[in-house]
Amino acid sequence: MSRLASLGLIAVAVGICTAASSPSRLDINRLYSLPWLIGTAPQDFVWAADSHAVAFLWNDEGKPFRDVWIASRDGMKPIRITEMTRPEIPAHPGNDLVQLQRAADAEMDRGVSSVTWSPDQKRLLFIFKGRLYLVSPGSKPQLLTDQLNVSAVKASPKGGKLAFQSGSDLFVASIDGHDGRVSQLRKVGGRPLKAEDFYWSNDGTQFAFIEIDESRMPRRGIPDYLVPETTLQMVKRPFPGEPSERRRLGWVRVGKESDIRWADLGSNPMDLIFDVGWSPDSKTLLVDKSDLYIKDRRLLLVNAADGTSSLLLREADPKNVTAEWWADWAPDGRGVYFLSDRENFYHVYYVSLAAGEPKEITKGNWEVFSATIRAGANALFYITNEGKSEERHLHRISLSESAPVQLTHTPGTHATTVSPDGAVAADYFSNDLTPPDLYLDLLGRKQQETPITRSPLPEFKEHRWVGAQYVTFPSTADGVTLHARLTLPPDFDRAKKYPAILGSVYSNTVNNQWGGREAHPTWGLDQYLAQQGYVLLNVDIRGSLGYGKAFRQRLGLDYGGIDVEDLYSGVKYLESQSYVDMQRVGMWGSSYGGLLTTTSLFTKP
Repeated sequence: MSRLASLGLIAVAVGICTAASSPSRLDINRLYSLPWLIGTAPQDFVWAADSHAVAFLWNDEGKPFRDVWIASRDGMKPIRITEMTRPEIPAHPGNDLVQLQRAADAEMDRGVSSVTWSPDQKRLLFIFKGRLYLVSPGSKPQLLTDQLNVSAVKASPKGGKLAFQSGSDLFVASIDGHDGRVSQLRKVGGRPLKAEDFYWSNDGTQFAFIEIDESRMPRRGIPDYLVPETTLQMVKRPFPGEPSERRRLGWVRVGKESDIRWADLGSNPMDLIFDVGWSPDSKTLLVDKSDLYIKDRRLLLVNAADGTSSLLLREADPKNVTAEWWADWAPDGRGVYFLSDRENFYHVYYVSLAAGEPKEITKGNWEVFSATIRAGANALFYITNEGKSEERHLHRISLSESAPVQLTHTPGTHATTVSPDGAVAADYFSNDLTPPDLYLDLLGRKQQETPITRSPLPEFKEHRWVGAQYVTFPSTADGVTLHARLTLPPDFDRAKKYPAILGSVYSNTVNNQWGGREAHPTWGLDQYLAQQGYVLLNVDIRGSLGYGKAFRQRLGLDYGGIDVEDLYSGVKYLESQSYVDMQRVGMWGSSYGGLLTTTSLFTKP
């Protein structure tokens, strides 16, 4: 019987066997010190309405502090728009506690937190340290308002207005063209109003928002041990069965912000609201909502004149465990496109407002992960894992339902933001050997993926990075095919015996992207362990996306059960490989992965 060791970052901390010594090509401290070897990934891509340029946040020095950048659609070099004041990072803090704290504070300072185009589509709105600014390329940023704690801002599509959240207040305002200040500033509702999200109507005359009410939630103390003296932090945290947040949908007319109209969305205010969309004629609101436990989804049509609602579609499934939902209006306003796993895999459907059964738009034994409608191209754009379960590619299908076309081709994971005219995509791309960066894809032209940002430092090329293989094997519990990501040490010799590590264990880890799990910080540890001579295996356990409803739902009411069996199946796969030393098998995970590690120690020792 193999000896299973474990290492948990958060939930568990148990020893792991040491691999045989091998040359160290990577230093673990350098992997996680500033400036980052892999650079700072760009984020928050937002296109101008005329599709001439995309704005985003980035740092080109491998540091965490991001500024505003733009790139034109012709793929020219990106332009940095802001140079906001940033903290100094001590070069050599040593053991000086003051300098170490300064270094820690600097690493946590992410700089600009949000960017979007202003109503005139020529300037940019951004949030920095809770203040709202306006900037034109080539000019210094202007502070727009004295309001503090601004957390979100959106410009109206017409009418030159903007809306923003400041603390627990919502405001609607205009931008003065002369001094760059906001004018006609009005508070929505005239009272504190915490918004979960907000939405402009297409004609710019109305403004909808989801109000979230936490007043009935109990407050509980959670100890904070990461300070010199332990303190008790009071947070709103319900136990199962206790009241959760309450939500309702309201909207106002510009100029009449004190007159809120509320939608009739049913009797349970604790229902979740996933999305809201205005119809093309701005007369109706589409609301995608469900019960608190995501078992009963409803698409509602709300009359903006009187707040009454009608049911367009209902999907009730007592076994549902995921809510990867999306819904949006057809450009003609006569129907709605939505994402659903009603037939097993997540696919896009169309339902007419004139009634009738939903029509399946995308089909196949693969999953749609995200979708968007672009009226300017009369097309649906969607990301799938068609062909290879570990990859993500952009596809397009005309709304007149011609044959679908795959638009991205480089192996890896593409997360795209398509321009309003549907001709270009801002592509956040990475794969096993390529850290994430921004590319511009000229859609429909094969291999026209142009790199815009180049985030990794020159030092990145001096190191040896290890790729991965993708394998399948049957579950020892029920024979279901499981997918896994196998990483072998450099200079791998099949005649040798290598120690192996399972993990980090979690769902959705088997992706051809940098690190294997999006935004997961273990990429450096994985590389380090592989180059120290370990075999690494990640398994997409039950509950993971990409393999259909039955695969996801099997996890329901069986946490620490079937998922542990899937991990055990991974160990049995390793046992079938002649190069694995089964007396040196380790396992680790963080958070839920820590629970899986602990459970495995007890149930599969």
